Amino acid sequence: MSPALLSAQVRRNLRALLGGHLITYALPLLTTPFLARTLGPAAWGVLAAAQAFALLCALLIEFGFDLSGAREAARRQTDRAGLGQLLSGITTAKVVLTGAAALLTLGAQQLVPVFREQPLLLWAAFGWAAAQAWNSLWFFQGIESLGQVTTVDIVLKVMGTALLFMLVSGPADAWLVPATQGGAALASALAGLWLASRRAPLRWPGWSGAWLALRAGGSMFVFRAASSFYATSSAFLLGLFVAPQFVGYYAGAERIARAFQGLLTPLHRALFPRFTRLAQAAPHEANAAFRSGMRLMLGTGVALSVTASVGAPWLVPLLLGENFGPSVPLLRVLGLLPAVISLNMTLGLFWLLPRGLDLAFNLTVLGAALLNAALIVWLVPRGGPLGMAAAVVVTELAVLAVLTAVFAWSRRPARPARPAGLT
Repeated sequence: MSPALLSAQVRRNLRALLGGHLITYALPLLTTPFLARTLGPAAWGVLAAAQAFALLCALLIEFGFDLSGAREAARRQTDRAGLGQLLSGITTAKVVLTGAAALLTLGAQQLVPVFREQPLLLWAAFGWAAAQAWNSLWFFQGIESLGQVTTVDIVLKVMGTALLFMLVSGPADAWLVPATQGGAALASALAGLWLASRRAPLRWPGWSGAWLALRAGGSMFVFRAASSFYATSSAFLLGLFVAPQFVGYYAGAERIARAFQGLLTPLHRALFPRFTRLAQAAPHEANAAFRSGMRLMLGTGVALSVTASVGAPWLVPLLLGENFGPSVPLLRVLGLLPAVISLNMTLGLFWLLPRGLDLAFNLTVLGAALLNAALIVWLVPRGGPLGMAAAVVVTELAVLAVLTAVFAWSRRPARPARPAGLT
């Protein structure tokens, strides 16, 4: 493993992120069996649809700042004033974007029948997702100092989960799930913003500062919006075609698969700032580190996929209950995601983005979103939840094929300039 890749600082941040994500994904492994049995497939399907829509709103509020902000913070690590300007601009931009997301939620309440019937659930889900979007982890990721903020986040998430077990007792309490988790997420976001303001001066940046933040995050927002269309909104889109009970089956399998996939997140978040700096300061060292990063990500992804897909017949009844038998074949398919996405993360986040190849990355993901939309229209009416699972996996495989081609193209040696006068 390259020393430049896993320096002492990276190892400390990786331990902090691993601790936070183990809790983040261990807690759903505790709550999923409880909620699956307490709410039942139908109520859980409605909850999953509301949360999937709310995550789309969170995507708007976050606006790609988790990548663009982390990348810029990595470049300004030693510039306290510059970090303060960055933090202030992104914070102001999020205030504006939160208002826009609330208007979208109001429109969805009027247009989507299930949301019109359960507005409390919809707005609780919105609050939960918006609070997550306000998390300042991007700032600490960029300056590579994650220990304190992840500790605070872990403590508050454990408290929120404890409240969930205490308060939710039946299908009518579905709105309390995002309400309790959202309260913990909001407290974590406020604590993180306060901790960040101690590292960098937080002040009114003017509308120009917010606009600069939006411009910087624009390309990453395109990536996040397009990828989330086929990564996090599947349950919401599936609900437009099938009954809530079938959404519940899909949501159960997807939640397990995404929990496995989420274990890749600490790796890419800890390593992304390092690859950003190496790509600028030491390109040859970055190339060697990239090979190490790919081996680490792919090995982890394959292990997670084998565990999820092969273990589906045991994981589903253990985590969801015997009533979720139809989720087993869905998990077998969705369990392939960690292996494929580990390669997509490596090529996109460790190679293309650190080298400023945002356009190629975004065009790839935009094309994938269009492909996914076509696959949904074609497969879901014919295959229901299994068709949705197939659409998601095929889309990720298509992304891998294109990113591999772009990676190969970007590594070609530049052609020598032709001497003047030669034809």
